[in-house]
Amino acid sequence: MNLNPFKAGVLASAAFALVACGEVDLAAYEREEFPACYVDNGAWAGEDRAARYVVGSFDDFEIHFAQFLDKLDRAAGKAVSEPPQSWPALFAPLHDEAQANIVRLGRLLPRMNRPLDLAPMTGQFEEGTIWWPRGDHHTEYLAVALAEEFAGHQNLAEHMAAFLSRFEQAEALLLDLKFSETGADTMSSAQDVTRAAQQLRDGWEAVEPGMRRVIFDRPDMPIGESLSERLQTRVTAICKNYSECGDGESCGGGATSDGLTGEPMEAGS
Repeated sequence: MNLNPFKAGVLASAAFALVACGEVDLAAYEREEFPACYVDNGAWAGEDRAARYVVGSFDDFEIHFAQFLDKLDRAAGKAVSEPPQSWPALFAPLHDEAQANIVRLGRLLPRMNRPLDLAPMTGQFEEGTIWWPRGDHHTEYLAVALAEEFAGHQNLAEHMAAFLSRFEQAEALLLDLKFSETGADTMSSAQDVTRAAQQLRDGWEAVEPGMRRVIFDRPDMPIGESLSERLQTRVTAICKNYSECGDGESCGGGATSDGLTGEPMEAGS
């Protein structure tokens, strides 16, 4: 189901209100520089502003991704009646939006800044392991902790892997259409676009409820289970492991903070 104009307006108005009130300033928080572990061993991850950064990042992605899905649906319908030579102009802006949304998703998932980053993240959710931070930036630690929460929540890891795989396929299709040449043997069809758009929407609708359950606290949330407390627990566990094994680059197996074995720190760089 497409995002109706009323809901889209409500989401956009809510996001504007949050920013206007100073509740969410994602870029400012990202520009801050402080060691993720060496001052308070990760206790900063339990601060309210860390949780607000995560909530604001989800809201920002949800709004823009819903708009992207609606535009993709409309473009798929339009492509049916338009000549293929007009498709590059039709789909190029959507490919740009897909890339921008990958960057937005990178506030919620670690090391997610470009289309090539989708496949490794898909594999991590398929295996149920999240690779630990490779740098010292606090937002990467938050993203790792949050991804671990996603991976450990019911069957969300399976849905996340499917969603990311479909996102990767849709981005690749849009890239092909952006530079397509009329008459090429491998040229995609309008049906390919329609199918990819529907699969991506289905994938998002499968993960969005679970992501919300992980991120947004219930009014009756038990002590120790709030988002802030869970983020702090996971970041602190990472910091503790790094302090015991020394430099992160020599931390062997890179076990995740819930005890699972992750990717070695030197791999995938």
